[in-house]
Amino acid sequence: MAPRPYYDDQGCALPFDQVMQLEKIDDGTFRSVTKAYSPTGGENGTYGGHVYAQAVWAAAQTVDDGFLIHNVTGWFTLGGRPSEHFVYSVNKVRDGYNYCTRSVTVTQAAEKGTMFTCTCSFKRDETSSADYQDTCDIRTRFREVLKGKEDEPMEHEAAPSQDSASFRETYLPQHPDHFNPIAGLHLRKADMRKFNDPRAPIDRRQLTFYTLRGSLPLPTAPYPPPLQGAFKLTREANLHACAHLFASGRNSLFIIPNHLGRAREFTRMASLSHTVIFHVGIRDLTMTPEPRVPHPNAVPTLFEDGPLPLCNLEGNSGGDRDGRKWFVQESWLTRAAGGRGLHTSRMWDYESGTHLATTLQDGLIRFRPETKL
Repeated sequence: MAPRPYYDDQGCALPFDQVMQLEKIDDGTFRSVTKAYSPTGGENGTYGGHVYAQAVWAAAQTVDDGFLIHNVTGWFTLGGRPSEHFVYSVNKVRDGYNYCTRSVTVTQAAEKGTMFTCTCSFKRDETSSADYQDTCDIRTRFREVLKGKEDEPMEHEAAPSQDSASFRETYLPQHPDHFNPIAGLHLRKADMRKFNDPRAPIDRRQLTFYTLRGSLPLPTAPYPPPLQGAFKLTREANLHACAHLFASGRNSLFIIPNHLGRAREFTRMASLSHTVIFHVGIRDLTMTPEPRVPHPNAVPTLFEDGPLPLCNLEGNSGGDRDGRKWFVQESWLTRAAGGRGLHTSRMWDYESGTHLATTLQDGLIRFRPETKL
């Protein structure tokens, strides 16, 4: 049986929990249910963030309650096929009291070999007297590109299926009926030209806002977790973290040629490895439910019948006018040489300014021989 499509016949995109749904084969083997996002809309190539996040969710099925993903590095070895299921094989590396480690190998057509592998580290929640981070007021630093949309990230354009010049300038004009929404999250791309144009490539930035589609199981018991006193992490806390992982690599490598001003001069691009390090616990990673309020700028979410989710629970008030809680990824080019490029980002809670995670992606990117910087 083919994987389930990521949007239905009415054009509604699946919520995140359905995108990540797994079928258990045995205690260490799991299979995807939903088709991975295909940026081209065809049958070649899948969004790497799907297999990256779902590999962690598969690994989370093998750890005890109370452990939350805090570090994952993955290597992409073969391109994904949207028409085929992913099969996740989880290996137990170590179970300690505070930390546990898993490795995951992923295949599609078995005869083709491993297409992705990763190492995941989970840890127990703990408090610390030391909590330090760089401060960045996104609204102030990027005010010229956020003006008029500071409180409504959904007013930015949807992140494109593929953030390349050829897709924007050639493919879309030739295919005006193009419809290929990404499921799981709402992702919006800020137009950064006013910020980036006067700056050198190394100082340019891209802001991508993201918020949950649908709702997820509660990450703690009780919920919300008390500011003082004990609470228990559920296994589903990792599903909340996986939503951030899913967002972390979206259109990431295209930033390199775009920020270099050579958007049409690359000949080959592919992810090689991707690392995400979470700096916070579940209090800051929780994805609050999406309100069932249609937005004129957004592809609707396929909500299942049932009671409405409770939005803006205690400790999670705020958000946009409809009650959506937004996060933002600040991305930039760090290095390009030797047929490769390095994408770096910080992921923030847009409202509180908490630095949630740091990402590092090494990618294959080749430019035409005549390209000069």
